[in-house]
Amino acid sequence: MFKLYNTQKEIASNLKVFLLSAIPDIRKTQLKIIPFIVIGMLLSESCVASDIAKHLKDEFSEVQHESVVRRITRFFTNKLFNPFLFYDKIIHHVISNYKKKHSDKRVHIIFDHMFSHDNYSVFMITMRIGKSGIPLWFRSFKGKPSDVFQEQLIMGGISYVCELFGSDYDLIFLADRWFNSVNLMKHIASLNSTFNLRLKRNIKVLIYDKKEGRRIWKFLDEVKHYEWHSSRYDVLLSDDRFEAHIVLSKKHGTNDPWIIVTNGDPKRAIKDYGYRFGGIETVFKAQKSNGLNLECTCNASEKYFTTMYTMACFAHLFMTILGADYTKNTRVYKNVKIKTHKTDKGKKIRIMSLFNTGLTLFHLAYMSSKYIRIPYRFILYDI
Repeated sequence: MFKLYNTQKEIASNLKVFLLSAIPDIRKTQLKIIPFIVIGMLLSESCVASDIAKHLKDEFSEVQHESVVRRITRFFTNKLFNPFLFYDKIIHHVISNYKKKHSDKRVHIIFDHMFSHDNYSVFMITMRIGKSGIPLWFRSFKGKPSDVFQEQLIMGGISYVCELFGSDYDLIFLADRWFNSVNLMKHIASLNSTFNLRLKRNIKVLIYDKKEGRRIWKFLDEVKHYEWHSSRYDVLLSDDRFEAHIVLSKKHGTNDPWIIVTNGDPKRAIKDYGYRFGGIETVFKAQKSNGLNLECTCNASEKYFTTMYTMACFAHLFMTILGADYTKNTRVYKNVKIKTHKTDKGKKIRIMSLFNTGLTLFHLAYMSSKYIRIPYRFILYDI
């Protein structure tokens, strides 16, 4: 009789060991159920309790399916479980053990909103890893309440991330046009960090005009914009004279060029902002249609959704770290070959995200007759 590796019991046991190391005071009841929920999410590629329950074995095998669903539901609605505190301790462990590859201290941080139809809203802050990202901090709400758009909430998340990384890294915050607030810019600058935010065209800036021989207020639509190369300007924003750099990307081939405001090196602004999409949109896509099918949950309470979403973020983090480990330590995975890149005109292009690389590896390793390594120390490698 041949041996099966990476059984559900083994994976759950290893996840329990990690959780105890990261969260020593975790409740025993939570420790017993969380690893199985994460495993069920990954195997079913779903956040729905009934889908998760179908894939649970071992101690769940002799329990009626509906009873398992109720047990998962009770956990999602358990008032004694603080999902934000749980994820805070997990991410502190991950960042404190982050294996930085590049020689400088630059780390790209992205923030944006995610909406699950009109049912739920999430404000998310992520960290870029290669062309993917991992969740760092989030807050979720039912519907689309004004709370999810509050500047105080956004500033609180930004402050948390700066404290999380400390002075060991140079943080570069990236965000789309919704976040063109001078208050946010001032807040990020006050934390000794860099911002690269995309602006709307209807913003007014105080800019030097050669014809007038002095600084005058202009809409960004009126600022000179070249077709074949980007242009840079030193400007003042708003009536309180907040100084920054404005960088306009080249216009050739697009009717919607980037207009980036930064307090950092304007020569790097366009390149840095280019990391925004991969750093956060891949996270949302993995949680939705390309991974965990988050949008299948429609009518749950805010507490239910928040706890479920926290488990989805934990599962996403686990798979992204696994995908990064596979990319970094390919020689260790001699028993499996996953095509993650292709070559186009001599250039190597990634065709599978780190999350999907990890998820593919997880499926191949689960209940396999040949040994495939799954690391459980949650060591994140820079890619």
